Amino acid sequence: MGYFYQDWKEKKMFVENADGQFVMNFGEAEKSMIENLESAVINLTEGASDEKRMAVDYIEYLAEGLKKGKLEVKWNIS
Repeated sequence: MGYFYQDWKEKKMFVENADGQFVMNFGEAEKSMIENLESAVINLTEGASDEKRMAVDYIEYLAEGLKKGKLEVKWNIS
């Protein structure tokens, strides 16, 4: 299976199994993670105690994902 430039640019990966084809859009996942981290910063600095707890929980969730290898950080040098 070949990849097209637009799919690569939008960070989409196509996985095909016996039941059909699935699209994994990593670009959307990155945008969602960015929004969640930005919200966590706001909640930590301005939020009520329950919002601060949710922000801490999310950051701990990301840290645990990094520890277990479920999440990777990649730096683009440009």
